Amino acid sequence: MMSRILLVALLITTSAAIRYRTYIATADQKYAGTDNIDLRINFIGTLKSARTGYVDDPHRDDFERGTTHMFDFYLPDVGELECVELTVGDNDMWIMHYMLVYKQGRSLPHLFRNAKLTPLSTDRSEGVSKLKLCENSGDISK
Repeated sequence: MMSRILLVALLITTSAAIRYRTYIATADQKYAGTDNIDLRINFIGTLKSARTGYVDDPHRDDFERGTTHMFDFYLPDVGELECVELTVGDNDMWIMHYMLVYKQGRSLPHLFRNAKLTPLSTDRSEGVSKLKLCENSGDISK
């Protein structure tokens, strides 16, 4: 009986998660890239918010100057995605240029721009440890 309950709980948890295919672009300017930033992303929507674990692909050097990398996150449905909040846990400065998020079940992506190219770092002399970005419109084709 216990294994059936566990299986049902696992199915409920798995079915509630949806994919957020996320492209993260590092700015193409001097000192924009990083080797170690301990990034987490909080997806903020109309229903709730959901936070990722550490964003890292151990098979590549993420967040280098002028690069764009894709990450898939499976998280609860936050409703209509409105903002993202980036939090860093290391003092190696990084400058994100933009983030493009394709939420499962939605054809158009959400675009979050770091228009001021605000650096992220836990070292206050280099940047901020949290950065909240909200989009004006989900339609970037216009």
